[in-house]
Amino acid sequence: MNQIYQYLSSSNVIFFNSMQRATKKRVFEEACLAFQMSGVPHTQVFEALYARERLGNNALGAGVALPHCEIEGLKQPIVTIVLLQRPIHVDPTPYDTKPVDIFFFLIVPKTDNDDEYLPLLRECIAMMEDKTLCAKIRKAENAVEVCACIMDWVAPTVLARESKEDALENEWDILNEEVKAQLKQEQGVTSLTVAAVENNS
Repeated sequence: MNQIYQYLSSSNVIFFNSMQRATKKRVFEEACLAFQMSGVPHTQVFEALYARERLGNNALGAGVALPHCEIEGLKQPIVTIVLLQRPIHVDPTPYDTKPVDIFFFLIVPKTDNDDEYLPLLRECIAMMEDKTLCAKIRKAENAVEVCACIMDWVAPTVLARESKEDALENEWDILNEEVKAQLKQEQGVTSLTVAAVENNS
C-alpha cells in the first residue's frame, strides 16, 4: 500500500496514441486540462508547473518525468499521469538522454511548511524509479489498469520510517516553539512583577 493512490482518479490518466503528435508543451496542456476538471484553474497550474521546470530537471531517467509544483488554495494533492505510445525528447535533457513516455504530474497545496509534502514527493520518486512498476504501467490498456498498478505498489519500508521520523521531528519542533513561547510569557510576567515591587518600594 502507499499514500499516492488516493490522489489519483481514472479520469486523470491520459493516453497519447501513436497517431497523436506529442510535445512537452502539449503533454503539460493535457495534464492541466485534467487538473482543471478537478477544480484547479488551467492557467494557474500550467504556469506553476513551468516555473518549477525552470528551476531544475524533473526527468528521472528511464523514460520517466515527474513534473511537480505547489498550488495556492489547493485543498489536497492531485496526481495526473500522461502516457505516450511514442516517447519524446524533453528539455532539459534527462541524465540518461532517453526520451520520456511516462509523465507523472504531482501538485500539492502551498503551505507555510515547505517540507509538509516532502514525504509524498519522496514516495512518488521511489514509485517512478521502480522499473517493474513502470513496465506494468506501460503495458496497461486503460486508465483503470493504470490506477490498479499504482494502488498495488508497496512503498519501501525505509520511506515509511523516514516519514515517521519527519513527523516526530516536526512535532518536536512545534513542542520546542510552545516551550519557548511559554518561557517568554513567564519571563514577561516576572518582569512586570519585579517592576511593580520596585515601584511600590
